[in-house]
Amino acid sequence: MKLNKKELKKLQYDFNSICNRLLQADYQDYPEVLGKFLRFINNVPIIIDYIKDCGVCNWNLEETIQDVQSAYGRKLFGTGDTDEEEVRNVYAVLNYLIETNNPIYCGVAMGYSSSDKYQDKIKGFNQRFVMIMIRHIERYLTKVGIDMGLDDRVVYNVTVDKGQAIIATDNATVTATNHVGMDVNELKQLIADIQSTAQDLCEEDRQTVSECIEVIETEAVMEKPKKGMLKVAVSTLKALKGTAEFGVAVAALIQFIGSLIH
Repeated sequence: MKLNKKELKKLQYDFNSICNRLLQADYQDYPEVLGKFLRFINNVPIIIDYIKDCGVCNWNLEETIQDVQSAYGRKLFGTGDTDEEEVRNVYAVLNYLIETNNPIYCGVAMGYSSSDKYQDKIKGFNQRFVMIMIRHIERYLTKVGIDMGLDDRVVYNVTVDKGQAIIATDNATVTATNHVGMDVNELKQLIADIQSTAQDLCEEDRQTVSECIEVIETEAVMEKPKKGMLKVAVSTLKALKGTAEFGVAVAALIQFIGSLIH
């Protein structure tokens, strides 16, 4: 899929909009809105390619859903042990529910809230099951944006390989191999220092730290790390207002990877 930064931002806006509609849907309208949500996903190549690259759900969906539904609130769906399993399994269950015209609120959602109100059941189902996939997609799109840098004029060709976005300009290709010169142990220690000093940050900032660290940890060991991606991650970390210890830890990491971004 070819898109630039501005088009990606529009896509993220549209995705957030359809997600909010799903999360706010009345329980009686929920299956219809969920169907629209899934059709949106299926019609956006960058999202559906990411989901497909996570693999195929190997559950017996008919038995799994019947097992949860017949338990009258005593059972919940599992999701999986890895990010990829969570994405493909949640997606598969939601599609099956729509394909079989499942009412959801008076069946599979019963165990997701202790309240006796159907609206609360749907709210719990969204928060504890559907949001798992939504968060993974949001995180993936954010990382694609970081990888693109800040240039709205450049058109990027975005493909997915093993759950990771491969970004190339025009018809260029990107090949990644390990960067032998990086002291991985020292990098891990510096990252651990940031993580330990980030505990006083708010939840949103801690999530930002986690995303930036993941970018740095991935790119720093590449033979040809993406400078733009590293610079955005570093700038984001520097902009966070934490304790003095957090600032020192961030500065140490930036100094360590300085040669990769200059």
